[in-house]
Amino acid sequence: MKIREQESKNNIVFGAVVGLAGIVCGLWLLIYLKRISGTEFVAFSLGFAVIGLIIAFAAEVQEFSIAGNGVKLKELRTEAERTIEDLKQARTEVFRFLLQKSIEFSGGWGSGSKVDERVEQFIKLFEQIEKFECIKELQIDISKTLNILMIGQFNNLEIIHKNTKRIGDIFENGERPDILYIELEDKMINKILEQYSGKKPNFDDIKADVIQGIEAYSKLYAIKVKLDKLANES
Repeated sequence: MKIREQESKNNIVFGAVVGLAGIVCGLWLLIYLKRISGTEFVAFSLGFAVIGLIIAFAAEVQEFSIAGNGVKLKELRTEAERTIEDLKQARTEVFRFLLQKSIEFSGGWGSGSKVDERVEQFIKLFEQIEKFECIKELQIDISKTLNILMIGQFNNLEIIHKNTKRIGDIFENGERPDILYIELEDKMINKILEQYSGKKPNFDDIKADVIQGIEAYSKLYAIKVKLDKLANES
């Protein structure tokens, strides 16, 4: 009921603004530009006033006539609301499909980077889901996808935590990204360099890649925190 009352108030305010805007515009055309006559001003103003009234009382008006053609507002509104709901459902299903695809690898050769190639696209996808307020509807799908990506990214940083996880494993408090930052040491970077045969890459480049890996894990962990909070509120 409160929602309906608030909607009615908003319609009245908007309708009043439209009506006043029409009168002001008419005065501007009449006095300053001298593009219309007094009679045209009256007709112009009345037209906007009627439109303003229709908007103001849209929730109550059942039908009005324009040039003899009846327009049923209630039916148009119901159809519009139904279409909007269908579009929202379709949008949710598209997001669900994209979540399923986001765990797939590109199919090319691995770069050896400590950053999982799938993380960036998933982050962008989640931002869109959040923007369109679809998190609740897709909470289960997001959680499943997130767990897979977090496992992959966490395992890429095994050089730090000396541990591996499998799909479905939970993350303990001691596996927070800030702890990984603290535990990262130069000797770990040197150990990575030892795995290369022939010309070794630059130490700073490898360290920067590992740090980017932790940052990627941190972004995923932040989403996990959001989902955990949402689950606790349910």
